[in-house]
Amino acid sequence: MSLRLKLLCLALLVEGLAFVLALVLARVWGIALFPLTEHLLRDCLIGTVAASIPFALFVFSLSKKAKTIPLLGSVSKTVRGEIKALFASTPLIDICLISLWAGLAEELLFRGVIQAKWGLLAASILFGLLHAVTPAYAVVATVIGLYIGLLYHFFQSLLIPIQLHCIYDFGALIYLKYFVRE
Repeated sequence: MSLRLKLLCLALLVEGLAFVLALVLARVWGIALFPLTEHLLRDCLIGTVAASIPFALFVFSLSKKAKTIPLLGSVSKTVRGEIKALFASTPLIDICLISLWAGLAEELLFRGVIQAKWGLLAASILFGLLHAVTPAYAVVATVIGLYIGLLYHFFQSLLIPIQLHCIYDFGALIYLKYFVRE
């Protein structure tokens, strides 16, 4: 099996497990995940615009200025090293599939189930811990989890975090693959 297929299968398997876990826990705890929204156009627009904030942080974290900031410098090193290498030869269609599946599965689990059951802080910390490529990366992911969770809390729509997450992942991976040079 090629590296491409291994990465795609692993990503879809992990996200698939998160999706199934979200559905099972929602059923066990009596949490309604669907419908995702009652305001389709509004929430698509909010999710799209809201993705610009974590994307801007991502782009800044890869800048020369960020290298002097301890937390972001560490994140930049990890992203430029391991993550860029992982996705360097990943085709656009795979990036799209991974981004869509990650946004849907993770937001159903973290915002739809965990935040609904245990609250914003628990969901954000677990989100950060499960994205812990490094300790610094876990801190940044926790902060982004708080941001996404606040949007979900304020608007009471799962479509907003799903949309934001999908667009952010897709944008970040495209930026990393095509625009970040060593």
